[in-house]
Amino acid sequence: MSDDFLGTLADSWLGQVANGQFWMWPFLENLHFIGLSAMVGGLLVIDLRVIGIGPARFIPMKPALSLIPYLMAAFAINLVTGTIFFVAAPFSYYYNPAFQWKIALIAIAGINALWFWFGEHSKLCAIPEDEDTPIAAKMIAGISLVLWAGVIILGRLLPYF
Repeated sequence: MSDDFLGTLADSWLGQVANGQFWMWPFLENLHFIGLSAMVGGLLVIDLRVIGIGPARFIPMKPALSLIPYLMAAFAINLVTGTIFFVAAPFSYYYNPAFQWKIALIAIAGINALWFWFGEHSKLCAIPEDEDTPIAAKMIAGISLVLWAGVIILGRLLPYF
């Protein structure tokens, strides 16, 4: 991306709205945090159930997987608020290595989620309550936990780079 394009983003109506109201940035940060909390909470339930760790192993699979639409809504909240953050301060984010790594991990997490949805989801829906999950599903769940932990850590590191 060129600096001219980044400047155009910052000068856009969305950038002006995000920067022009003293309450907008904290409001968006709160929405971003709520979306992140909802998404990670749901991911923990699903991923830990699939892996079979802790009390989550006793949760029936279908109710755990029924959280997926809520996870998608929470991710949408984070996508919208994160996009507004980027548009409002593109130079602060675009050249920040923590942001670059964060976006890369989110992209990999998206591929991992597609692998889960198209490869293991239907198999997991058919698993009886007491049966263990396939190793491929456990790998996907473990990768998901590691990727999202990395996204959170990098998000917290953004101001320091």
